[in-house]
Amino acid sequence: MIVLLQPGDASAGQGKRLAEAEQHHLRVRRARDGDPVELRDGAGLVGKGRLVQAGRGWQVEVETAHVVGRPAAVMLAVGAGDRERFEWLVEKATELGVTSIVPIETERTAAVATRLRAPQVEKLRRRALEAVKQCGAVWAPEVDEPEPLVAFLARPLQGQRWLADATGGAPGAVGSDAVVALVGPEGGLTDAESAAALAAGYRSVRLAPHVLRFETAAVAIAAVVAAARSTVPGGAND
Repeated sequence: MIVLLQPGDASAGQGKRLAEAEQHHLRVRRARDGDPVELRDGAGLVGKGRLVQAGRGWQVEVETAHVVGRPAAVMLAVGAGDRERFEWLVEKATELGVTSIVPIETERTAAVATRLRAPQVEKLRRRALEAVKQCGAVWAPEVDEPEPLVAFLARPLQGQRWLADATGGAPGAVGSDAVVALVGPEGGLTDAESAAALAAGYRSVRLAPHVLRFETAAVAIAAVVAAARSTVPGGAND
């Protein structure tokens, strides 16, 4: 069983009271005093501890704790379409080791009534932490507030830059380089937006023989990078 602590809040020999969400989770799981648990905080912590019942609540006695360095960067910049589908994307991206997710405001997202908006971002961050507990990941991705495409393309980002495009070429070798992948919303980027991305140094990449929904394309990119890095010395699994 995995429990979450606050980032930077654990060292061996300490006792830490758990947040209310974790208390609820333990009640649902019918945890018992002395149960062993694994510790995560979504910011690199890997540890072990034991549950201690404190009154009607729980704390954890930390037995071991160390911090694992952040993995090589994988940034998904994705059209801020339907918020429920975006939540699913965040969960799967966490499982696949994505380090950063940026919802992008484009011409076509403006017309989506259920599009992701800034007030929903905190919920996405919680979803990422829940995914950490489910899959045992060490780092949760950073989730930014929605950003206009023009502003995002002006960022001085390093590494390989991909533009998901059904007419593009194969992704090619990944290695341990940072990867920044831009995925349009439902209906894709407009011709003008795609041209702006290409002018900013993005390379068209084809992910499948068919047109993909935005969340599928984003997860496909994350899977390509995760699979490639799993066999590279110094990659995400080392």
